[in-house]
Amino acid sequence: MHMCIRHSETSNYLMDHVALDNLIVAALLEEDTRSRIRVRDDGIMVLLKAIRVDGQDMPRPEDMVSMRLWLTPTTVISTREADVDPVLEIAARLSAGAGPATPSNFFADLVDEHLDGVERFVEQIEDDTNQIGAIVAQDEVDTACPKMSDAATRISGFLRHLGPQRQVLETLSELRHEVLEDRDRLRLDDALTRLLRLIETLQDLRERIDILNHQVGRIQDRRLNRSSYIFAAVATIFLPLSFLTGLFGVNLMGLPFSESPKGFWALAAICVAIVATVLSVFGICRWRKWL
Repeated sequence: MHMCIRHSETSNYLMDHVALDNLIVAALLEEDTRSRIRVRDDGIMVLLKAIRVDGQDMPRPEDMVSMRLWLTPTTVISTREADVDPVLEIAARLSAGAGPATPSNFFADLVDEHLDGVERFVEQIEDDTNQIGAIVAQDEVDTACPKMSDAATRISGFLRHLGPQRQVLETLSELRHEVLEDRDRLRLDDALTRLLRLIETLQDLRERIDILNHQVGRIQDRRLNRSSYIFAAVATIFLPLSFLTGLFGVNLMGLPFSESPKGFWALAAICVAIVATVLSVFGICRWRKWL
């Protein structure tokens, strides 16, 4: 049975007809859930966050939706706030006369479908990170910065949702319960290995983003230092010229060259000589790597 958590009769049906205890019902109907597991003698409750594409090329972590399951040896009850891709995929297979034959098979298939979807999008994030690295290598930091921010946000979100699922799969892969068949328990152990690999990949990608972010910071610092150096050089060149022209601009008697018809050209020559001297000093300092 696949039931909507917002339907008014869902709660009554689970408590009165299925006879689930209040804690299980509350967890199955909770809107904001975290991946976890509760084991009872008569069944197992599992909550997992799964991907809902909903027409998106790259789903956001905040769009991940809970899969809420109550499993017994003969029954699967799931509740939804929105349909997720793994559930829809298995429903289509069942409608076609294929798919899992037992609740244990159903859950193992569901986890496999779920991790297939996660793996696809982790590979997309990995490709995006490689592209960001190429952009940073070309010093196009203005293009790289928003892409890095988006990738880091997606990575952190997926890690936040996938991290708790590790404990769920660890418990299930070691759990001896009549709901789980031995073969499916082994499949869940393999799924745990896949999940750990995906988490490690996301952590590596987050470290790569941090490295790229530091590299962008160094590029920006280098640009700032270059701009500051140019500004300082220009200021150093024009500072004595400003002083000299300001000094000669005062309206007082006795200024040098004030009575000479060639006074302007003499002052201009002095200014050119000062500029040439300062530039020569800068050149020597650069050559000797003093600056």
